Amino acid sequence: MWNALNRAESYRDLAEECRRLAANSLSPQMRNRFSLMADDYSTLAEGRTSLRRLAVLMTVAATATAN
Repeated sequence: MWNALNRAESYRDLAEECRRLAANSLSPQMRNRFSLMADDYSTLAEGRTSLRRLAVLMTVAATATAN
């Protein structure tokens, strides 16, 4: 679970860096490319966060079933 959180945070950091690069880019093509990359990293971060939520729910369900 901790690994998923670390990876999600790393993806969020990369998305923010891509947004910064897009904002500072002089080339419209590079702005677009960095914006698309930021969107992709944000999607990956959200996926990792969802995996963590699912793992927590499964743990809670397994504990409830065992008791």
